[in-house]
Amino acid sequence: MRIGGRRQVDAVLLGLVALGAALRLTQYFANTSLWLDEIFVAGNILHRSAWELLRWPLVYGQVAPKGFLLAEKLVTLSLGPSDYALRLFPLLCSLGALIGFWRLVRRFLDGYAAPVALVLFATAAPLVTFAAEVKQYSTDVAVAVFLLWLSVNLTGRDVSPRQALWAGTAGAVSVWFSQPAVIMVFALGASLALVAWRTGSNPGSRRLLVLTPMLGMWTLSAVAALFNGLASMSPHLREFMHQYWAGGLLPVPAWRALQIHWPWNQMKGLMGAEGQAGLAYPHPGYYLLLGGFGFWQLWRRVGVVVALLLVPIGITLAAAIARQYPFSDRLILFLVPCFLIAIAASVGWLQQRVASWSMWAGGLVCIALVGPAIYPMVATPPPYQVEDMKPVMSHLRANWRPGDVVYLYDGATWPFRFYSRDYGFRDNDYTIGGCHRGDSRGDLEELDKFRGSKRVWVVITHALLYYHERDDILHYLDTIGVRRDSFVVPSHVVTHSALPAEVLLFDLSDSRRLSNATAESISLMGDSSHHLQKGCDEGPPIMGPPRID
Repeated sequence: MRIGGRRQVDAVLLGLVALGAALRLTQYFANTSLWLDEIFVAGNILHRSAWELLRWPLVYGQVAPKGFLLAEKLVTLSLGPSDYALRLFPLLCSLGALIGFWRLVRRFLDGYAAPVALVLFATAAPLVTFAAEVKQYSTDVAVAVFLLWLSVNLTGRDVSPRQALWAGTAGAVSVWFSQPAVIMVFALGASLALVAWRTGSNPGSRRLLVLTPMLGMWTLSAVAALFNGLASMSPHLREFMHQYWAGGLLPVPAWRALQIHWPWNQMKGLMGAEGQAGLAYPHPGYYLLLGGFGFWQLWRRVGVVVALLLVPIGITLAAAIARQYPFSDRLILFLVPCFLIAIAASVGWLQQRVASWSMWAGGLVCIALVGPAIYPMVATPPPYQVEDMKPVMSHLRANWRPGDVVYLYDGATWPFRFYSRDYGFRDNDYTIGGCHRGDSRGDLEELDKFRGSKRVWVVITHALLYYHERDDILHYLDTIGVRRDSFVVPSHVVTHSALPAEVLLFDLSDSRRLSNATAESISLMGDSSHHLQKGCDEGPPIMGPPRID
């Protein structure tokens, strides 16, 4: 069990790149429905001009970098407003990140460690998922990998002014495609200056002099992108985002950080199965310890150059301590390449030490450490789907009859309307429910309007479990009517729990059953306190955005 020469290693790495590309293409060509978060971004892209996207803040509570929005707009103008077109740029970014990471690991790792890092990256569930989502997170990872690769190439002794100018231009442009790229350029710029200073010789001083204009370009562009991003958020939205991502910021008072194990739990969440960006590793704390040991091994191997991996993590954490950038979930997905390289370095070191006694034992150690990390992808392979509305609408279209009532629960309104023309539904074919989050009785009062109707279709998705609105709706309809049909499309994900998309047909014409309850009399499972109505009367329009025509 031995990886041989450079050609053999390169063949293994290329095979892993092909595996990662196949997983991402599988996700993309599955053509699952855009879910609510994607539709909010897509609504801005499709119904605004390129100039409006660059000039004005996004609506529907969304924030995205201008470069990403412009790229999306250009693709949809060229290829049309299909789901494939909307997801093409994220796919290309994800594939580019895969290739860039392959080149990057060759600079930091050797032996078993290089394939370990690449297999972890290729099979990381969130990286596959975001490869086909109309969100900027795959772009964040691609830009981070690109900047890391660019910076590693600038640590050599011979850096020409032309190379520095090209790197300065590339880095200055990249910050407009990714918000955390601002953190990356500051972190990598500081790291490059540290590497040049630690060289402590004339070549090091000359390299710092050559890099100074590049670092200046990075800094100016990053500052401009930072202020542009802040200007793209209204004070109201900024306040909401601060509340929404409060778990990723230093607790107030600060001593609570020790009480709630912050930010250890946030890092464990990234390694574990929390949020949308969790890698779903079993025992995530152990993989964090492997990563910490791996950073030490990398320092022994490459010296101060390891700062290129460590300083981005440190500055992101410092921004969270200053309560300026959340250290949590998908907002720190761009740091995953740094962690994976460190974990692979640790695995590679352990494999080598055990292999000095037995090659077979060394291979088994490697498998024992890597196997659990890739198991989530093996156990739950792509394609992944979240709130997949298109099959629901297809079922409804096939069974809908003239005169049928179609009621859209508020969370289903946007996905349904986004695809309504594709399935032949007009605006007067359905009734839109209001936003009553935290007050299920409001939903039931709307459904009372259809008492006596023989065929009432109810479309539900994005009904958060915390509020029990779905449970209350179905319990009420089962109490006053008869369920005639039910079609449910479960979500299929590796990490966070995701809600299904479903359509149900009820007969509400039986007067005897109608006498069982009313919206006012039936008991509720959820809390009906009005202060829970997030996304209705306060905060950005998470569930009930205004219409786009």
